[in-house]
Amino acid sequence: MRITLDRDGAIEVVTGAASVGQGVETVLAQICADGLGIGLDRISVIHGQTDRIARGMGAFASRLTVMAGAAVTIAAEKLRHELLSVAGRLLQMAPDRLAITDDRIVVRDMPGGPSLDLASLARATDQEIAADATFTTDHMTYPYGVHLAQVRIDRDTCAIAIERFFVGYDIGRAVNPMLVEGQIVGGVAQGIGGSLLEEFAYDASGQPLSVTLADYLMPTLAEVPAIEVAVFEDAPTPLNPLGVKGAGEAGISAVGAAIAAAVDDALGRPGTVRQLPITPNRLHRLLAE
Repeated sequence: MRITLDRDGAIEVVTGAASVGQGVETVLAQICADGLGIGLDRISVIHGQTDRIARGMGAFASRLTVMAGAAVTIAAEKLRHELLSVAGRLLQMAPDRLAITDDRIVVRDMPGGPSLDLASLARATDQEIAADATFTTDHMTYPYGVHLAQVRIDRDTCAIAIERFFVGYDIGRAVNPMLVEGQIVGGVAQGIGGSLLEEFAYDASGQPLSVTLADYLMPTLAEVPAIEVAVFEDAPTPLNPLGVKGAGEAGISAVGAAIAAAVDDALGRPGTVRQLPITPNRLHRLLAE
């Protein structure tokens, strides 16, 4: 991670992480704003530019907020210390008497005293004001949670309808609760597809049969109920400075097991479902048994 103060007083965050639609730009900007004490609207996040940063690991395994978020936290603290040190020299004040508030550096115990905006601070020095940080850990963090499914089976058509689906997850700390909930809901929708609809099918000679969306079925609003989500922050991890644990896979990890168990319960025969997706043809065979 590299964070730089531009000449116009804006903050640029350059990261080796990658955006795959999970809202990384928003989350990293939030963490940086919190660490520096400046407004979110003054921060831009740059990713995917290999000429701007030497190392990057992409985005995978529910690790981006844990790893990149921690790196931003460290870099923001380093940059904040540097900003206060430079401002201290310009204002002839000890850095520990200064604070960053509303995009200005002010004296803590003198509300009406001297102050300096970030743009003036950037222009007052000939050197670039920036901070770099890398976060490394040798131990993973693990969230925990529960999936609950309630299903209804039509005995004549063998169609399965999901009436309710609930996910409760503890992720240590939610930087952006709305993004976390959105990822969980999206994961559940993907899991419903894998549980009831989506399948790669082949004929006896190995030719694929599910080559179009007429054959490879995906869930729509008709198959996905309103997902109920409860995000908990009861157990922050001590393994990174934010206390966050991965949330990206929280929505999908147990969908298949929860739906299969609910179908078992509806049939009154625990352990009946042994294969996903639970298509009407497969369910018909289970009922025939």
